[in-house]
Amino acid sequence: MPLHLLYGNAVTGEQRFERPELQDRLMRTLASSGGVKMFGLRRIGKSTLRLYVIEQMQQSRKPCAFVDAQGLHTISDLLAELFRALPQESKLTSRALGLIAKDSPIKNLLEALAKGTKIGENVVSAYWKEAYNSIRDALTDTRDAPLLIVDEFPFLLKNVLDRNPEAGRDEVNQLLAAMREWRGAGMKMLLTGSIGITALSRKYGLNRDHLNDLLPFEVPELTENEASDFVRQATVSPPEGRWTEELTREFIAQTGVLYPSFLVKGLLELGVDQPPPREAFADIFASRVRPVLHDDFYQQFNKRFKLYGEIDRKLQSQLVVQALKRIVDANTGTQLDELELPEGYTRIDLADVLDMLVEDGFIRFSEDSDGNRSWQPASRLAQLWWKRSRLA
Repeated sequence: MPLHLLYGNAVTGEQRFERPELQDRLMRTLASSGGVKMFGLRRIGKSTLRLYVIEQMQQSRKPCAFVDAQGLHTISDLLAELFRALPQESKLTSRALGLIAKDSPIKNLLEALAKGTKIGENVVSAYWKEAYNSIRDALTDTRDAPLLIVDEFPFLLKNVLDRNPEAGRDEVNQLLAAMREWRGAGMKMLLTGSIGITALSRKYGLNRDHLNDLLPFEVPELTENEASDFVRQATVSPPEGRWTEELTREFIAQTGVLYPSFLVKGLLELGVDQPPPREAFADIFASRVRPVLHDDFYQQFNKRFKLYGEIDRKLQSQLVVQALKRIVDANTGTQLDELELPEGYTRIDLADVLDMLVEDGFIRFSEDSDGNRSWQPASRLAQLWWKRSRLA
């Protein structure tokens, strides 16, 4: 069955381009850990992977709760969405409520949240500790705890922190500590987002110790072979169709960037059933594909780079820029000892910067058998952004 081309949308089931190794590795990572953090740029395939996980949980009849946190602004918003999302078969909600005294105000609060009633933020804050304790205690008595998936989790934290940085920091740290306790009690988690947490943590002074049990998961570009298979599946047509292997080769050469969103945009602009001649591909990509896609990704890089300046302009210029210059300009991977450490900064500062750059899609790393890491550009897009930015 041909792929259904939808630009900017996650796809499921038969319409999904299967990436078996990546999908299996994500499921194995979830199964062997307390949880996974999957942060990165928009339009690189995170949502499609997230939907794959939900499908697998449903097919295996394992409980799963999904919360879209992008539009949430308070801890009470998250609590309300969590109680609504918890599957009835897990009985976690009823167990959590059952652990609280019948006439307790917190029980009335949680019951109201579960029903979708709006509750004042101050009220929730006053009973937050009791609420998360009841969920933790209920998890210890739950044989098959649900997998909790929170999409755009960093956006929720950012919204809380932006409204009131000082009080928000305490609330977020409480939430992160509580969620770690929930994981300790058996609730696995998949936290995803199009911005990273390391930069937020540094800007607002969050306690990242509550996140160090989560394993990072990268969503890479397709390989050239995968991208060619993607195009073949998307261009299956009746016998009179004009798409050929020669067009596929030209398409891959013109695309350059091999994220699925780039392939979909290119195919939509060219047309699958009646594509233009191969000689026209270069002009179409130059005028109608690359300008749109590159600007989308460059804007994402610009926003992330701007945030580093809001954290610390000196750190941005002396650590971030210099690390990016060394890594992006290198022909091979860059070792830690090859990165300069300006006066006044520590290795911990450098480690934070590298973590930020990884989460925000600028760089990626590999690690040898001795634990030595090597950093390189995360994608051709990151290299193109660096060249265009003229930062150094």
